[in-house]
Amino acid sequence: MSITPKGMSIQEAYRLYREGNLIVNRKYQRKLVWSLDEKEKLVDSILRDYPIPLILFAENPGVHGFYEILDGVQRLTAIFDFIENRISYNGIYFNVLEHSRAKALSEKGVFKAIERTEDIKLLQPLECAKFLDYQLAVTVYPALKEKEMIEVFGRINSQGRQLSNQEKRQAGVINNFSELVRKISFEIRGDVSDEILKLYEMPAISIDDYRANMEYGIKADDIFWCKTGALNKSELKDSEDEEMIVDIIASILLKEPFARSKDEFDKVFNESSELYLKVNRELEVYGKDKLYEEIVKTFSVLKEVIESECPNTNGFRKLVSNQIRNSVKNSFYSLFMAFYELLVQKEMSPVEYSKIMKNIEGLHGKLITSAKYAKVADRLQNIDITRGLIERFFVKKEPTALKHGPGLALEFENSIRRSKIETARYEFKQGFLRLSEKRELDESLISRIIETIAGIANCGQGDGFIYIGIADKEKDAQRVNEIYGSKYIKKHGKYIVGIEREIKYKGWDFDQYLRMFMDRIRKSELAGPLKTQVLSQIDVVEYNGYSIIRILVPKQKKLTLVGKKVFVRNNNDTEEITDLEKILALSWMFSGN
Repeated sequence: MSITPKGMSIQEAYRLYREGNLIVNRKYQRKLVWSLDEKEKLVDSILRDYPIPLILFAENPGVHGFYEILDGVQRLTAIFDFIENRISYNGIYFNVLEHSRAKALSEKGVFKAIERTEDIKLLQPLECAKFLDYQLAVTVYPALKEKEMIEVFGRINSQGRQLSNQEKRQAGVINNFSELVRKISFEIRGDVSDEILKLYEMPAISIDDYRANMEYGIKADDIFWCKTGALNKSELKDSEDEEMIVDIIASILLKEPFARSKDEFDKVFNESSELYLKVNRELEVYGKDKLYEEIVKTFSVLKEVIESECPNTNGFRKLVSNQIRNSVKNSFYSLFMAFYELLVQKEMSPVEYSKIMKNIEGLHGKLITSAKYAKVADRLQNIDITRGLIERFFVKKEPTALKHGPGLALEFENSIRRSKIETARYEFKQGFLRLSEKRELDESLISRIIETIAGIANCGQGDGFIYIGIADKEKDAQRVNEIYGSKYIKKHGKYIVGIEREIKYKGWDFDQYLRMFMDRIRKSELAGPLKTQVLSQIDVVEYNGYSIIRILVPKQKKLTLVGKKVFVRNNNDTEEITDLEKILALSWMFSGN
């Protein structure tokens, strides 16, 4: 096997980056974690013409020109962040006008270029040219199999000095357990995405630097772990949130609290250990998808309960411990496991959020704690104490919170985030009534929603979602406020207005409102299989006091028609296609499923 070393200018690397030819596989690649200081030091090294570490690409010999990044994601991102003015160097920004490709992209609105002012300095033309001409040391590894790439990545990173303990454990390990840990972690952090991404898509699902605004898609303070204070930002950066997920998964699978310690965590990822074998056997029996759904929905309900009474940053931490700086991992673990037992094992639902939160005030002081390791018996006692404090505020009811309302809130938040990247798979509508003084039912809108359902299904990329009760534009949310006198919440560029105002105005109840919409789907010409699936998967999300209709559009195995018409999605627009050649090409795409 030949390994091809080569020099590649930053200018050439940037072309590959913006043309979508640099690929990231999130099965094994970690998130963007470099701090502002680390990025500035790299830029400084390049401008001083110092050598920087080698960048390793994998290329499938049958697919020329596309490179999967095995080593160098952080370095390349730092370089491109500098070119696109997300970071500066000693307060000096790259002059976008000195790079024709970057200039054209900024003018198209792909990124926002910094303009020179009295307070803002730009890099001199010769320095810009020097930066772009810098030769990166690149090695291209010809790889046909994903398994080979993962093995190479693991060997490179398992001894990496800059990796945290959890990152070292995960490096190069791909099995059902490790994939479940990653998948749940993505969902809780909000950086959920497809496994294969173009490098330029990474900032949209990455966590912004804790001291600088690099315009990444997720703010650390907005992430559940940091907002509650269960973890602090440095712990999040070191992937201790993933360690928390390992702790929870192992506890459920072992049917007793996990004996948390560095050695035990290491064993879970060590293929030669008995604990590794036992955990993976139990997961095979339990079912990966089933456990994923139970844990994520338990998080979703718990998040709703906590944020209803502790909406401010570190509110949960202060409630259970009165501490400002130290994280409260032990208290959070005990509370989560108590919720899991009540929601999943006993099929109960929380009904008095305020009393639940009042009763766990000072919880940290009531639990047995240890710094470096935890005993099973102590953790079991902690869970019993916590459950005893809150169980009387849970009741049996149908449907349970896990399957309805609060259990869908986390998925809803992530849908809003993902819609920025995967626009074709998501649609948001403020409601079914027109935003006029008469507030008539908008029959044409409902027809367009049915066409959009077909269009999303014809994407062929996976499940899609339509939400009713969310405005795309602030002017629509403001109009809702003018007409109904109701407030709205801005979330990740969308505006939550809810549907209660329309229900109240029409004098209906929830069932009548849903039945009105579902009847129109039943009578529509939407193809039978998809129509049946959509009707069975319409639900209501409860989020911060607002109710939103969620319409799940499941991935289809064949082309979906509305009568004799074919609809597709073009970004966030739904379009009818009539060209026979395009219809045949679309149909052929499904024939490969």
